[in-house]
Amino acid sequence: MTTITTKRFDQEMKAQLSVLKSGYHARELSEKDQSELPEEIYAIEAEDTMVGYAVIWEYASGKSLIQKAEQDYFTQGEKHLEKDFYIDIKNKTNIIFIEALDVLKEYERQGYAAYFIDWLKAQHPKQKMYVYTIGRSKNFWYKQEFEVVGNTLWMSYN
Repeated sequence: MTTITTKRFDQEMKAQLSVLKSGYHARELSEKDQSELPEEIYAIEAEDTMVGYAVIWEYASGKSLIQKAEQDYFTQGEKHLEKDFYIDIKNKTNIIFIEALDVLKEYERQGYAAYFIDWLKAQHPKQKMYVYTIGRSKNFWYKQEFEVVGNTLWMSYN
């Protein structure tokens, strides 16, 4: 049975992430300071084994996500390429940003990521969700009913 469990992002979780060999964001997350992540992350578990994890941010206004995007995703010279993102999000409120969603390689293609997104949609049915995609994950997001935001790498749902 698949479950989603909230875990504190503490030294123990950082240590657990640091030893994972097949999580795309695991090493990066394990090296971040606690202030750079939400207090909690989500573990995707099957039969008491962590098969994946997710980092989600909740923002009251689009301006907060714009600040994060400018800090973590846009270089000064590339901001003009993201105009569709700015237009789409600037007046939005009550936003979910999916910073990371990883399923460990040995558990890929078993529906765990889709299960998490379905769970997230049920938990936040009225909230707009955003994700910054990488090329190889775009098809997954399309299957989850996310749409491309203009001519950017950002996708949104709802």
